[in-house]
Amino acid sequence: MSRALGVPVTIFRRVVGCRKPDELYFLHTIAKKNPRAAGDVRMAWEPRDEALARAHKSVARRLDAFARQQAIGYPHPAVHGYVRGGSTRSNATPHCGARLLLRADIEEFFPTITSRRIAKLLRSLGMQTLPARLLAKFVTINGLLPLGLPESPVISNLVCLDMDRELQAMAAERTLRYTRYADDITFSGHASLPSKEDIRHILTRQGFRLSERKFRISKRGQAHFVTGLSVSERDYPHAPREMKRKLRQELYFCERFGLDIHAMEQGETSQKTFNRLYGLVNYVSYVERRQTERLQQRWGQIVRREVGEAAYATVQGREYRDIHLIVDESEFTIGEQKYLAICAVRLSELDRKQRVVRKLLVDYVTTPGAKGEIDALKDAGVHFTEVHYDLRTKTLDLMLEMLWSASVHFAKYESGADYESTWLKLFDGAVRQELMTADGIGLEILVEENDKVSSSALKRVVDAQFQRMGLAGSRRPRTKPEVKRVGKSDTPILTIPDFVLAAFRHYVLQVTDEKVLDFERIRDKVRYVHDHDLDAFYTRKKPFVELGSA
Repeated sequence: MSRALGVPVTIFRRVVGCRKPDELYFLHTIAKKNPRAAGDVRMAWEPRDEALARAHKSVARRLDAFARQQAIGYPHPAVHGYVRGGSTRSNATPHCGARLLLRADIEEFFPTITSRRIAKLLRSLGMQTLPARLLAKFVTINGLLPLGLPESPVISNLVCLDMDRELQAMAAERTLRYTRYADDITFSGHASLPSKEDIRHILTRQGFRLSERKFRISKRGQAHFVTGLSVSERDYPHAPREMKRKLRQELYFCERFGLDIHAMEQGETSQKTFNRLYGLVNYVSYVERRQTERLQQRWGQIVRREVGEAAYATVQGREYRDIHLIVDESEFTIGEQKYLAICAVRLSELDRKQRVVRKLLVDYVTTPGAKGEIDALKDAGVHFTEVHYDLRTKTLDLMLEMLWSASVHFAKYESGADYESTWLKLFDGAVRQELMTADGIGLEILVEENDKVSSSALKRVVDAQFQRMGLAGSRRPRTKPEVKRVGKSDTPILTIPDFVLAAFRHYVLQVTDEKVLDFERIRDKVRYVHDHDLDAFYTRKKPFVELGSA
């Protein structure tokens, strides 16, 4: 189960066996906008460490991908919350200019979804009983679907599929429009609306409760709001007038008195005021596209005066660790066509991670009965294609527990004559992105020894990119990065790009054994795959499937 989900088995076991959630998660209480009584709050959970947070994100992505592959109509077209391309704006748009508007709310939406309901759902999708129970336990806290974890939105939309179908059918019978954004249900149109009892009946049958306090019906001429946006006009949703009025007022104060003085008047730090206004400007610009140019221009003038002309402003007060970029290459052939691929792994705390990888090797070769060419391991280190399955599995498990990210770049090449030029083209693409990511901090690049590519050529690529970014005022490292050639025998961390490339190679070639699953395990740590021939980028949301799939 953990391997299929791309989650380290130690983390999977820890979560499934946890009896005290506060040992793994922070519990945040968030005041509700309209509390019924003192202490009426929402409870949101947050993983205490990054490894656990990444594990939950991995499960969420795999659940979403799995659900989309099933012939069940997921996600329902009327759903706009927690789906790609969905937003409060897209949820409100179908209701613009309607004569009648009905808004309803599901009471205690997430907590109503129990681990038992989730396990039943997973079994209905073809999962066996025990895996379904384990996964349901992994994604719940105290037996309930929690607010705050990445899987909760995906599961909630799956659980609500039948309910959405029934509500949509009821809307179609009355020539109405229906949308749902999380627990917010909206009907609109020019004919008769469904009654409260009609909606309550469907929700109750689907295991939910209708909120009595949040059931509203309005007519044209009254305030029509859907997910916080006005839909009274026919053209498109509008941000609330009070929100826009206050934004104009705050921008005026910033222009006249400066951001720092305005922040003091608000009782906030300058950074908090900056972040809040930045978010508000972007939100109003997104909702009301006609105001985008004017708002962004006005905000840009404030930013340039307060921050400067830099293309990118580093947030003050944060501590950044210097990072290393570890680069390795691989070749593979499909039919008669040769391909060259390089992997760039970004990580911090290089020395500590080197010790961790070295310890894995030492522990393995000193274990009685260890399988594989032990002497070769001692001399050359851990290489994917040369190690026994046991050590490969242990290494992949370790990689999942470590903090790193990677990018993979590949292209065709015809012969040895154009090997170096292809290699440098791929390296240039990787370096350009990594130099931008390392804005304002130190970066050192370690490249595996390769007699087909000269060290001076590597240095020229890095120097040219660094200089180009400086002239353009773009993001770049604090100083020009140093490039070093290293060997696998004395640089254990090269194991990571080596394994990423080998797993990617097997995935591309569709190896028939379980090796093809190795890339799925580490896919969430690969930020993107770049096909240079098609200039196509594949990310976590648009995963790489096969060559030429752009």
